[in-house]
Amino acid sequence: MAKARHYIIPFALFLILTEIGRLFPAYPFVIYALKTFLVGALLWFWRHKFRELYLSPRIAELGWAVLAGLVVCVVWIGGEAYFPQIGKSSALSPFEQEISTAAIWFTIILRLFGAAVVVPVMEELFWRSFLMRYLIHRDFQQIPLGTYTHFSFWAVVFLFALEHFRIVPGAFAGAVYGALLCLTKNIWVPIVAHAVTNLALGLYVLYTGSWGFW
Repeated sequence: MAKARHYIIPFALFLILTEIGRLFPAYPFVIYALKTFLVGALLWFWRHKFRELYLSPRIAELGWAVLAGLVVCVVWIGGEAYFPQIGKSSALSPFEQEISTAAIWFTIILRLFGAAVVVPVMEELFWRSFLMRYLIHRDFQQIPLGTYTHFSFWAVVFLFALEHFRIVPGAFAGAVYGALLCLTKNIWVPIVAHAVTNLALGLYVLYTGSWGFW
């Protein structure tokens, strides 16, 4: 598992700090800032370990990634009233906190950065680059990126869905991101799609005040 630690540790750290944040609901933005910084720093420190990031996507692939990311966002928002959830978001509006205006906007920018940059890289490296290959063979780096088997693909879709409160949109997102990787064999394509989804969702939250999506 030594080869896997660079994929597992950032993801595990993010989940642990998320759970710590639930134990200290009075400090949600501090915890989010902490996990964004720490996980982002780890990914940057280990960036040379992720050789799959060296392959640049084609322009057409990026176009499909943007389109797919927007479709996932529409399904995520549109399905809110129709699909079951396995929990409830505890997200708070930064505008309701007793902090300065500058601190509010710093928090929002940090939240957007975390959602649209750190999280997509962290999750796609873990779910689609590592786990989808590890479920095929323990020596996952010998498996070509984007290799499809029924078990590895749909197991990752299922687990990715369980990570989110909104399991049906989560499964849809996981299937879309996984399909993009299988079709293009380039991890940047699902990363960009994931980033577009999260950025579009963040902008929707800011525009409508639907903080529950955060």
